[in-house]
Amino acid sequence: MILQPVWPPEHPKLETARIYLRPPIDKDNAPWREVRRRNMVHLQPYEPRWPDGGLQDSFFRRRLRYQQKEWLNDRNYSLLVIKKEDDTIIGGMNINNVSRGAAQFASLGYWIDKDHVNQGYMGEVMTLSLKFCFSFLKLERVNAATLVDNAPSQRVLTRAGFAEEGFAKGYIQINGVRADHKLYGLNKAEWRTQHV
Repeated sequence: MILQPVWPPEHPKLETARIYLRPPIDKDNAPWREVRRRNMVHLQPYEPRWPDGGLQDSFFRRRLRYQQKEWLNDRNYSLLVIKKEDDTIIGGMNINNVSRGAAQFASLGYWIDKDHVNQGYMGEVMTLSLKFCFSFLKLERVNAATLVDNAPSQRVLTRAGFAEEGFAKGYIQINGVRADHKLYGLNKAEWRTQHV
């Protein structure tokens, strides 16, 4: 008999007084599509170009199956940001491109609903995500990159302890164009000194 992996998988409790993080599940289909639809104008300048049909039911289902497979294969970890007050999705955190062996690092990608910016939510998300990366996934380093003019995202990273480490010309395709990015990094040893 073959045992099928359980979804959502076991993971540490990731919560603050206002939010919790968890992997996406089937029932998130309509709420996820709705929050993304409402935030299209807000998010598209900072994300890879959305695919045709990216807000359809079938897209979410394909995306969910892919995320589940990636999680179970220790490659990418997708988490939704849920507001405790009303159990609504207000953002997402992706821990991408997990590299094991000597590297032991991953890269972060994240977003927040336009109605929840500048309220400290992303700071809480980052705190929980770094704990997940360093304590649960046992990574030694986490990387992140922002568009050069994305000051709010840069503030989130520096407040979380990341150091600006460089500049990458044409680093990632954002909204259909290869865009320059500032590069940030945080090592586990530095994170530990902030959380002793």
